[in-house]
Amino acid sequence: MAEVSWSRCGHGDCIRLADVPAGAEVSVRPGRAVAASELPPMAGRLVRDGADLCFVPRFGFADGTCYAVTIDGAAAAVLSRGRPDGLATTEVTGIWPTAAEVPCNLLRLYVWFSAPMSDGYAARHVRLTGDGGEPMTGALLPSEHELWDPARRRLTILLDPARIKRGLPGHRAAGYPLRSGEPFRLDVGSGFRDAKGLPLLAGAQRRYQVGGAERRHVDPASWALTIPPARTREPLQVSFGRPLDHALLARCLHVAGPDGQLIDGVPQTGAGEHWQLQPRQAWTPGPHQLIVDPVLEDLAGNSVSRVFDRDLARQQERPRPARPVILPFRPG
Repeated sequence: MAEVSWSRCGHGDCIRLADVPAGAEVSVRPGRAVAASELPPMAGRLVRDGADLCFVPRFGFADGTCYAVTIDGAAAAVLSRGRPDGLATTEVTGIWPTAAEVPCNLLRLYVWFSAPMSDGYAARHVRLTGDGGEPMTGALLPSEHELWDPARRRLTILLDPARIKRGLPGHRAAGYPLRSGEPFRLDVGSGFRDAKGLPLLAGAQRRYQVGGAERRHVDPASWALTIPPARTREPLQVSFGRPLDHALLARCLHVAGPDGQLIDGVPQTGAGEHWQLQPRQAWTPGPHQLIVDPVLEDLAGNSVSRVFDRDLARQQERPRPARPVILPFRPG
């Protein structure tokens, strides 16, 4: 019988297993043995340390949480970490998109937290519900691993693409996860734990109206630019005409000056429909460029270069060259 205990490996905590047969499959799940079997295994790696095997999590273990360890599918141990003293301080700071209406082929949502979060709680504490609170079964993509940014403060929530792409069995059997004209809510439960193992100060939710399907390329040529005067620090403002993906906007737009160097400034996104850049130094006279990465997407996953769910017979939905789009402007 394997011996399982808390230990250290390198500079972090690990779960140490002694007397494990060579080639055995080791899995660790948050929760106790019975409940944990319903959850995907934690992300991490197995490291050989002498005769022992150490499970090193991709993200740290959360205080106040139990972890069930299985070897070749059989329960081996349940280890508990003490709960820290202290009051809950972490809260949900935003749910995106912030637009009141989303397309029925919406692909993803984002939840921002005020502090780093623990792994393994999203499946139990983040859900889509109808306007009356009834769960929307099968709307979200089942995933072995949660999708966090490197700081573990932004959680990406994917709706099931197999129900969004027409022609796939999931769409033929159940249709879109969202229904045009039927509002829904994204609910985040207060039981979600932060990296210290403490619950949220409170749950959060956002309600959306659902419109029709969106199947157009993102078209920078249709954007409206409000161009600042030269020798001022007024922002360059861009209006997209429809909401774009919140996370991608943060890295897909850049501004270059007359010398070809990127302008150092503070970008801000408003509801995914507006973007602006306020430079740290005054705008210089001369030609500038707004550079758009072709991977920039809207809420339905349509990008500058391709439509996520395209009709092969429609010429306007054919893929476009996957190269940056340049929008020239000149501070007035």
